[in-house]
Amino acid sequence: MDALNRFCVNIEGVNIPKFFSEECFRSALLFKPKPHDIIIVTYPKCGTTWMQNLVLNILRRGKSLDKPSDFYLASPFLDQLGAKDSENMMIRPGCYKTHLPLHKVPWSEEAKYIYVARNPRDCCVSFYHHMKDLPGYQFADGTFEEFFDLFVKGETEFGEFFDHLIPWYNIRASNNVFFTTFEEMKSDLKKLTIEVAKFIDENEAKYLNDNPDILERILHNCTFGEMKKFINDGLSYLYNVKNKDSLAELPKGRQHIISYVETLPKQKDCKLNFLRKGEIGSWKQELTPDQNEIFNTLIAEKTKGSNVMTLWKTSMG
Repeated sequence: MDALNRFCVNIEGVNIPKFFSEECFRSALLFKPKPHDIIIVTYPKCGTTWMQNLVLNILRRGKSLDKPSDFYLASPFLDQLGAKDSENMMIRPGCYKTHLPLHKVPWSEEAKYIYVARNPRDCCVSFYHHMKDLPGYQFADGTFEEFFDLFVKGETEFGEFFDHLIPWYNIRASNNVFFTTFEEMKSDLKKLTIEVAKFIDENEAKYLNDNPDILERILHNCTFGEMKKFINDGLSYLYNVKNKDSLAELPKGRQHIISYVETLPKQKDCKLNFLRKGEIGSWKQELTPDQNEIFNTLIAEKTKGSNVMTLWKTSMG
């Protein structure tokens, strides 16, 4: 069995993890956004969770969720949970998350889309550790060399990095698209928070400017240390259901993942590091010179005629 078939299945032209529910994924493709819905879009491991947390904090004006597991219902993962459960089980105010490429994203001119991009080298390294950590992949013993080969060939979930990024980069000036980068979030989160709030609703930006204590609370809630415990606890809970009766209360897509993982060998309760480091430039410690050169070739080929790589001119090294 080739590497792609070990980890992914192709549904409607999109690679998704084998532990996702195909039924839920197909329904996500048919999702109909309502006016003012907020949909956060990224290629995996590009700052998705950070932006979800930021948007939820803006919408909730810094008020914390009742418990960590609520995060995944306040900002449901469309591709994983499907359209019906994502909409019906959402804790509001909330936002949606998806990794779908632009040509597959449920689109509405009246919805708002926030796209977060990241230096492809850092994305690759983060994605590798993500696959090693989540039990559904069964990649705990996988090597970086094996993953790197998948990444540069576009054989990871949701396809090739630049095929995902460039179409969104090209529509970044659209009125209903807010385009930013992981690196911009790291550089000046306060400035970006006001910009995101204004994109959501100008009144939200005015409220934060008029209430600096609330803005500071939001920034505190979005620090890496605060997020890591809250988010990792929430995800670990959803993968380790103690009471089987409570399984029926979870969205169908989550039920599918838990049932799938239970069929795999070496099952044990796991404390997941869904948020690991949140750093810029860690690729410099993990990519070999040969791998870096392969990246240079890939970037030159995929970005010909585009200036997208200027987004990372200070962090490419």
